Amino acid sequence: MREALLGLRTELDRLGDLTSAADQGARLLPPLLGVDGPRRYLLVSQNPAELRATGGVFGGYAVLRAESGRIRMTAQGSSSGLERFDPPLRLSPELRRLWNDLPGTYAADVNLSPDFPTAAALYREIVRRRTGTTVDGILAVDPVVLSYLLGVVGPVAVPGEPALAGGTVVRTLLSDSYRDLAGKAQEQYFVAASSAVVGAVLTKRVNQRELLTIFNRSIAERRMLFWSFHPEEQRVLADSRLAGRLPEKDGVPMVGVFLNDGSGAKLGYYLRFSATLTVDGCQPDGRRELRLRVDVHSTAPQSGLAGPVTGLAPSGDPYTARTFVSVYSPSGGAVLGGRLDGRTTAMGSGMDHRRQVTVATVEVGPGRTRTLDVTLLTGKTGAGTAELVFTPTVTPWTTQVVSAPGCDE
Repeated sequence: MREALLGLRTELDRLGDLTSAADQGARLLPPLLGVDGPRRYLLVSQNPAELRATGGVFGGYAVLRAESGRIRMTAQGSSSGLERFDPPLRLSPELRRLWNDLPGTYAADVNLSPDFPTAAALYREIVRRRTGTTVDGILAVDPVVLSYLLGVVGPVAVPGEPALAGGTVVRTLLSDSYRDLAGKAQEQYFVAASSAVVGAVLTKRVNQRELLTIFNRSIAERRMLFWSFHPEEQRVLADSRLAGRLPEKDGVPMVGVFLNDGSGAKLGYYLRFSATLTVDGCQPDGRRELRLRVDVHSTAPQSGLAGPVTGLAPSGDPYTARTFVSVYSPSGGAVLGGRLDGRTTAMGSGMDHRRQVTVATVEVGPGRTRTLDVTLLTGKTGAGTAELVFTPTVTPWTTQVVSAPGCDE
């Protein structure tokens, strides 16, 4: 009976997620699809080959027009064409202390923070000022989402390029394209590929159950994110993973591990990540200690990569990837310190959405693995478990959360 009850609870939780999503969709889809008047959106391609906290650099965008339930692409552009802002856009004091003016200066840096609404609002304003295009929201996807979608719709043609297939699209966009294309041509191909796949989903007959499963998976993995400029719509989305919001309060203590490329390169395609979060002892003040271990491994070759892939080589070796690993404490918690490969390491610090943040610079060469250990405190809680949230990367993370008895047990 216990096993049956646990199974029923799991199914009810899953049903609750689906019915909640259906309720949100029923309320939001008509206005989002332009039933009450035309809407414009940016479809943004996140490129995890150059890591940013929400998934990857905003490499390019397409302008989508929604009217009377129909969607078409009207224009496209690249982040590199949006140039530098001087003076920068206004940022919160917290964001400036962590990243200086970078998120308000360069379109490619708007998502150094993991809070997607912040990044989307900055990107919308940058596009508006540079192009005169004002949009009602931003939808972000990555090549892994495209691979999921292609598994349902089948191969999709991209004008002037080979057809994209689910089993090869990630390699095609994040590896082969840097070998065959250069500069803006690569960014334009990235956007064209995203637009072609999304367009196929919107126009082809597909199995709706399979499509819903893919959307659910993409949102759960934080690979598909959406922000609406309209406050009443954003409020409905605010607590869903689709919104990509960094919450200021926790139900269960949450630790974040967010990644930003520090090489000016596309070596993120070759990086592999794993993390273990262990819930430790109860403190006299009602907090709990947490121990986090993050491993960063590089599968990059030692030669043969194109210049845009190896980037600026700040370490002196073009095949060594530099990653800024930002560790976010639970809400109301703290970061006590960290060690890289067992040795004390210098780490930057700041605050973001009521969470203490520490930033470690991790450089890893081909075939090597680096290990970052961080000790944290929760806010006051009796919980014996914790949640681990992280930047989605090209390949899935290997993660484990080791729970402990509650403090009142």
